[in-house]
Amino acid sequence: MNLAAGAARFDESQVGWTLLGPGLESGGFRTFTGQVLFDRIFTSPPVVQVGITGFDIDHRDNARLNVGIVGIDERGFGLQLRTWWNTRLWSVDLSWIAIGH
Repeated sequence: MNLAAGAARFDESQVGWTLLGPGLESGGFRTFTGQVLFDRIFTSPPVVQVGITGFDIDHRDNARLNVGIVGIDERGFGLQLRTWWNTRLWSVDLSWIAIGH
C-alpha cells in the first residue's frame, strides 16, 4: 500500500484559464483542467480524493464551483474546475490524497 498527498493551486496566471467569464450565453459553462503529478509512480492507478481548501471569487458574483477528478493514472491525475453564468473565479486551492499500490 502506498500513500501520497499534497496541495495544488490553479489560478488566472495559467495558460487556458477561462474561469473569469463572462459566460452568460447558453448557461455559460467554463472549464479549466490542470494536472497534478505524484512524487513517485504507483504500480496501478490509485484512488484519489480531493478537497477544496480555498478559492478567490469576485464578491459581486455567486460562488459557483465544481471540482472533478479526471484521467487518473500511475503518474498523476487531472483536476477539472468548472463554473458558469456570471461567476468570475481567480483561483482555487485544493488538497488531495492518493491511495494505491
